[in-house]
Amino acid sequence: MNSALIIEDEEGVRQAVSASLTGYVKKAVSTMTDAIAAMKAHEFDVIFLDLALPDSSPSRTLEMLPMLRILAKDSAIIILTGYKNAIGNARFAVDSVLEKPFHFGDIRDALADANLALARNRCAIDDTAQMCRAFLAFP
Repeated sequence: MNSALIIEDEEGVRQAVSASLTGYVKKAVSTMTDAIAAMKAHEFDVIFLDLALPDSSPSRTLEMLPMLRILAKDSAIIILTGYKNAIGNARFAVDSVLEKPFHFGDIRDALADANLALARNRCAIDDTAQMCRAFLAFP
């Protein structure tokens, strides 16, 4: 069964994301501290990450993306934000961006985009590994 971590401090947004994820085991947290603990304890298929949290500003959350990407392992990361202009190059560190306010269909679209991005990344990693093996085997 697929699993999702929803990192969002607004109850209504958490509930909307959770309701749209049928067939997923869901864990919801409202702080970055709890999010980091959850990612250390479990692997998730997808992570919905709000940029503005009680213990992390949007700029701080964006600065933490490289560390969060490592903690997330193979999880798709979808940013939830009302700070569209603050994202900048962070779009390249995540698999999809869901701008607030959004609808259920937007959540499904972001999830599909994230899964497609993950598939492309896995193919690129596999291709790179094959090229490295071929290079090392070259006389």
